[in-house]
Amino acid sequence: MTSDKHEIEEQLVEQARRAIHKLLSDLPDANNLTLSDMEKLTGVMGQQVMQETLQKLSETQQTEEPEKVMCPTCEAKMQKRGKRKKRILTARGEIEMERQYYVCPVCKTGHFPPG
Repeated sequence: MTSDKHEIEEQLVEQARRAIHKLLSDLPDANNLTLSDMEKLTGVMGQQVMQETLQKLSETQQTEEPEKVMCPTCEAKMQKRGKRKKRILTARGEIEMERQYYVCPVCKTGHFPPG
């Protein structure tokens, strides 16, 4: 797990490096730069780094698939339909996760189980 954490750290540092590079390349001429400009640019950069960090951590923390998933509507055993991407709104913005998708053969309800 330590090597996994080291690899994640390297990826996050590289993401932050790219965000900082973009911030610096987007800076207007120093003569026209206001404190409000700096605050806005660093806020955008911070949001981007936070979003990418959350995305990366969510990818690394996905749990194993459950042996069986029961339909939350009718409680029948659901069937796998392959992995699908789902956009999830978090307290810090939207991220995209790829997880196993299930469909109930009885009531046809689709479901992404927690995880």
